[in-house]
Amino acid sequence: MSPVKPRASSAAPLRLARKSWQLLYSDSQGCIAAAEQAFDAAVQRGDLAAQGWARLTRGFHLIWYGTPQEAMADLDEAQRCFAVVPDRAGQLLAEVGLARCAWRDGAFRAALQRVLPLRDEGLRILKHDERGMLLATIAGCYSELGESQQAFAYMYQALREGGAGKSQGFDVVLYCNLAHELIQLGDYHQALSYVEEGLERCARLNNARLFSVLSVNRVICLTNLDRPAEALPDLRRLLSLPADRDGRGPMNAHFETLALAALHAGDLTLGA
Repeated sequence: MSPVKPRASSAAPLRLARKSWQLLYSDSQGCIAAAEQAFDAAVQRGDLAAQGWARLTRGFHLIWYGTPQEAMADLDEAQRCFAVVPDRAGQLLAEVGLARCAWRDGAFRAALQRVLPLRDEGLRILKHDERGMLLATIAGCYSELGESQQAFAYMYQALREGGAGKSQGFDVVLYCNLAHELIQLGDYHQALSYVEEGLERCARLNNARLFSVLSVNRVICLTNLDRPAEALPDLRRLLSLPADRDGRGPMNAHFETLALAALHAGDLTLGA
């Protein structure tokens, strides 16, 4: 018997869903638009693989632009789709997303216990940035648990696993994470160098959320280096971004951080 070829009608939603996943960091608006379009088409055609990747993308997007609970609903459904297809890479990435939800919800130890056992299998199955996402999630859990040595080790491994020239924006996330960890340790000079590198790379992306997190980190660094006046342009740009998924998102606005920078710079009206 000759092999059965997939129908062209079912291939299109899957291609679009995979494209939406690839845009996750490089184009936050294009990513969710493509995911929604792919999901609608996949439901009409009964394409579980496409539904899984569209839901995976939507779930990760909601981690930053919604709540952990909203994200978990899509990630759980993605898991079910990938289990039926089956698609082990998709299953692993959905688990990474669910661990991130636990991490965002403050359950740091539970998140680590969920994602750490996936490390070896993930490094075998996942590719480039996806391996980096797994490793960075482990790093983030260690960071929140105060284990900086482990956090740095996993962050640098994530940079290596991503591969030079293969990143589609995830390298910027890693520079942002490295800066955040150094800020936690009070090394503002080194943190600022990672922030500057991240912002330079972020200029090629369409991701206001990532830009805003890097900018907040630069405000923190400059304020603590007694250079708050240099932070005012970042501060004003941050305030101009809408607090929705077309801008910096509704979470973690850091108004206290921005106010302190303004007050230290002597702009009492802006600070107030």
